[in-house]
Amino acid sequence: MILLLALLLQDPLEKELPRLKPTEAVDALKTFAVAPGFVMELVASEPQVVDPVDMVFDEEGRLWVCEMIDYPYGDKEGNPPQGRVKRLEDVDGDGRFERATVIAERLRWPTGLCLWDGGAYVISPPDLFYVKEGKRELVLTGFGAQNVQGLANNLRWGPDHWIYGSAGTNGGLLRNLKRPDAPPVSVQGRDFRFRPTGELEACSGGGQFGHTMDDAGRRFVCSNSLQARHIVLEDRHLSKNPNFAAPRVAASIAVDGDAGPVYRASAIEPWRVVRTRMRISGEVKGIVEPTWAFTSATGIFWDRDMLYIGDVSSNLVHRKRLTPFGSTFKAERVDEKSELITSTDNWFRPTNFASGPDGALYVCDMYRECIEHPYSIPDSIKKHLDLTSGKDRGRIWRVRAKDGRAWAKPKVDILEALRHPEPWWRRTASRLVYERKDASLIPDLRKLGALWELDILGALKPEDVAAALKSPDPKVRVHAIRLATPAQLAGHVEPDAQLRLELAWKAPAGLSEGADPWLRSAIAVASGEKTADVRIEAPKPLVAAPTGPRAPVVEKYRGALALRGDAVRGREIARKACLVCHRSNGEGQDVGPDLATVKARTPEELITHILDPNREVNPQFASTKIQTSAGDIVDGIVASETATSLTLKVAEGKSYTLLKSRIERRALSALSLMPEGLEAVMDLQGMADLVDYLRR
Repeated sequence: MILLLALLLQDPLEKELPRLKPTEAVDALKTFAVAPGFVMELVASEPQVVDPVDMVFDEEGRLWVCEMIDYPYGDKEGNPPQGRVKRLEDVDGDGRFERATVIAERLRWPTGLCLWDGGAYVISPPDLFYVKEGKRELVLTGFGAQNVQGLANNLRWGPDHWIYGSAGTNGGLLRNLKRPDAPPVSVQGRDFRFRPTGELEACSGGGQFGHTMDDAGRRFVCSNSLQARHIVLEDRHLSKNPNFAAPRVAASIAVDGDAGPVYRASAIEPWRVVRTRMRISGEVKGIVEPTWAFTSATGIFWDRDMLYIGDVSSNLVHRKRLTPFGSTFKAERVDEKSELITSTDNWFRPTNFASGPDGALYVCDMYRECIEHPYSIPDSIKKHLDLTSGKDRGRIWRVRAKDGRAWAKPKVDILEALRHPEPWWRRTASRLVYERKDASLIPDLRKLGALWELDILGALKPEDVAAALKSPDPKVRVHAIRLATPAQLAGHVEPDAQLRLELAWKAPAGLSEGADPWLRSAIAVASGEKTADVRIEAPKPLVAAPTGPRAPVVEKYRGALALRGDAVRGREIARKACLVCHRSNGEGQDVGPDLATVKARTPEELITHILDPNREVNPQFASTKIQTSAGDIVDGIVASETATSLTLKVAEGKSYTLLKSRIERRALSALSLMPEGLEAVMDLQGMADLVDYLRR
């Protein structure tokens, strides 16, 4: 009787949800596969470092690290701030960082840092601090902290001596403690930049966790299934023309699509398997995630025309090669049907990257049993997990070419470093020029053509810029164009497509021939053009939205599973019912996700998504309702937001870019833009045909 009672009381999920065991740091290398020609080495591990999510090397070769120990819980869950900034040092020169010094502690969710004057700026939402041994100064406050996976993150030193950061998806309204009388700066849908001297500005944005810059200061972000995006149009330019609304500011540059394929070596975690089953059945809400594509693109990092992107859910590091493509780039997979790094260990969580003075790539491994927002895991599953498991663990890895340089502590000579081929040396030297303000360097900086360094020292002359404009190297001319006056640029002929975009902001005349949409927007902004005042005509829904629960309809159409589908007929149905919002094989409209991302889903999943689109609404594709001052109302997906405008994508491939000055009200909906009621345009056989087409 007692045994029977025990069996009745046993949780049916208990056997399906075993806990995953960690691999000790000394054995972890055995779990990795690295691309040919590379080796992977352990740099630091627990207890010297735990939960690393960002890092940077200083001029002495010491490694500064953000430790996000309190992930994923915060004050509301009774979890006090536990994050730290730590400085690691290799004392004996063997490439292992055995000495750890705590610079700051009791930080709430630290997510990014940038070095300055012997200390570091660190994001700790809702705040940004400057920390140094014995010092902690509040610099900015007002970052949103409502979602632990949408926090501001990744401070990056720009070539123009601004520090840039991603505001994440939480946004915020920033108060500048350096200049308390200045008005707050909104970073809703945007990013930000600041200087140690107190300046603060909003920037164009569009990412979640991940933010990087190339040598020209072009910024790249990522967000879950959006593996690589280039911020093309910056707010500092767009804001100069409040009457022009740019339709979008960021380009998706991955050649294989936003949610491109990944080639993982690890097994799917048991709890994810169970959650997917529960989502398919309708037992819980949520997105059914593909196992073969990017779902958690994290910590995008630029280094020498390559992008490195982590996928913390798939336990891998992906890389892409960047090549110019008009005003922007295309990013192509380097490793064919494989990755730079894969691990069979589900605990491997590559959250971020840094380049070192040795030219190697360094990888932050948060090393957690589970990476997921607590709200995204059903309680029936969550009680079998410990979402803090691993908060006392963490690793940092070095990935270097087999014939690459061995680790050695750097000795930075500013002038030599500015000429160095590797980005870490140049950026470190540039920061040191700003910090030290050594006027004796000016003659040598002029010989080098170090324009931004001359500018920050107040020594830049028109002839310096004029000489750089004549350089055959576009990597030199880009900075000259940014620092030149419009008068200096009059008559300048620029053969490089990306630099013509830079030129257009100041001297747009004569650039329109052959211009791509990005360049056309820049020309329009700089020329003072106004956005046409167009009356909004929202598209009619395909079918009338039904009332009541959708479960009976879904259950009825499961009968289509017993029928043989015809993909040819299904394609015609898709053209009428789906391609007004989705793309498939080059056809359709780019409003919702590309239908290629659903081909791996089961027929049961597809039927559920088609007939009950509001069951699992990806926030990326949630609808926003806008009411204009003219009384127009439109629902759509926010494609981009700038200082002056908002762009909504709606059905039938239409989009509306609205000046913010004309928006009366806006509200985020919990509903999908995809209509309910598609059963009105197809019977069971039609559903079978459509499913067959989608899966092919």
